[in-house]
Amino acid sequence: MSDLSRDVRAATEQILDRIGVDGETPAVGGDLAIWNALRDSGFTDMHDGDDDATDGGWAALLTVVATTASTGAVTPFIEHAVLARWLASRARLELSTTTTIAIADDQHGGVTLSDSATTLSGTVTDVVLTGAEMIVVAVPHGDDQTTAVVIDLRAPGVVIHDGTDLVGAPYGDIDFDAAPVHQIGRADLSIAELRERGAIAYAAALAAAATRVRDATVTYAGERTQFGRPLTKFQAIQQRLAQLAATTTLMETAASTAAREYGTGSRAADTRIAAAAKTVTSACAREVAAAGHQIHGAIGFTSEHSLGRATTSLWSWRDRFGTETQWAQTLAAHIVDDGADVWDVIVGATPPPAQKGPAA
Repeated sequence: MSDLSRDVRAATEQILDRIGVDGETPAVGGDLAIWNALRDSGFTDMHDGDDDATDGGWAALLTVVATTASTGAVTPFIEHAVLARWLASRARLELSTTTTIAIADDQHGGVTLSDSATTLSGTVTDVVLTGAEMIVVAVPHGDDQTTAVVIDLRAPGVVIHDGTDLVGAPYGDIDFDAAPVHQIGRADLSIAELRERGAIAYAAALAAAATRVRDATVTYAGERTQFGRPLTKFQAIQQRLAQLAATTTLMETAASTAAREYGTGSRAADTRIAAAAKTVTSACAREVAAAGHQIHGAIGFTSEHSLGRATTSLWSWRDRFGTETQWAQTLAAHIVDDGADVWDVIVGATPPPAQKGPAA
């Protein structure tokens, strides 16, 4: 961990400790006091638009993601700071208030801009709405560009289908009926890049939530007695705890590797990194949550117990920005369709350049 990331984690922990997190599940609305403190402290500005993946800003953003997720705090940090602010910066737009993001492609509804680009119509799905006043709709423009359309969520023609995710955070679909465009710009990045960043951010959040489950479960098993001895003295519990620890470590490794390596190589390498991180963390989320609840027993299912905030996060976030099946298919296509060597993919090796034939 870099000095910047270490300092960011310490500062974030101070904010979380000072304000505190209500761990009851489901959450009510979100931890907006924590979100406002993070924003006022400048944590949403840790990027420069183009080179944040290599100058430390990207890793620092993910440090905030992991630190807040490890406490169960419900904030729009990923949507606003990691994604919306980054896309807006690349499109030369300014965001002055809390903004969420939606990708408008075939998988998540679809939208149409008017000929004058002054109104937007259509639907976007699965939008995180915690604290959001604006939304950036990312519209594909060819293979390598994205049109960023900023809409005020209070504007006429905007219909929000209110709902919540399993954690209790505001979450739902949005219909646009000739909604007025607040800002519009074009960024030289693909929808795939945006989706990869979202996948890695949620991989970091999943790993942090899993760590919380592991630590809470190990502590509980050491304190809880049954038949006159701690749960940790039972062989079956020991085996389950070992499985939980191994699975959590796998998630932590996948997330930390992606945070460190993404943006340092080719586009193909970045895609593999994101795909591996999200495949692993999403696939392991269910197993970690199950182990935590099995060892905690009935007490872990009560609304006031903090375990529920972590396990519902695991269940909710495993599908954000792609499921394990979708990302596994991406990896498989790289091997089958592109002819990549399986071992090179596993160890992260870069294949040698193709050899040129003899001169004629």
